[in-house]
Amino acid sequence: MLLEPAREGVLQTPFPGDMRLPMVSPVDIAKAAASRLLSKSDDVGIRYVEGPRRYTFDDVATAFSTALGHPVRLETIPRDKWEESFRAVGFSPEATRAYARMTAATVAGPHLPADPMRGDVALLDHIRSLSGE
Repeated sequence: MLLEPAREGVLQTPFPGDMRLPMVSPVDIAKAAASRLLSKSDDVGIRYVEGPRRYTFDDVATAFSTALGHPVRLETIPRDKWEESFRAVGFSPEATRAYARMTAATVAGPHLPADPMRGDVALLDHIRSLSGE
């Protein structure tokens, strides 16, 4: 979802640019899922999967800038514009409200697992794989 706006030089996010969050490549999720499917039947429970480290949206803009070879500026969407921005990308009214509440809870202080499974795919590597640059 962020690739095309990044190609145009701007990323919009409701999150502060310096807020560190878990991000994970679909490749790492697939590896974790395959491992679970092949594990013994007593391997039960929820597993949290993250990338090799947590990133900020400033990191995301920098990675896009590097991968695309041009500056990508980060714009933080003001809280009173969140629902409008979610509707603009096609969310239903119900999903818009739910996503705004989830975003507010995350900005207020995400509850993150202390010891997640760590994937191998770094943010820049993932973005390069998407961008074809």
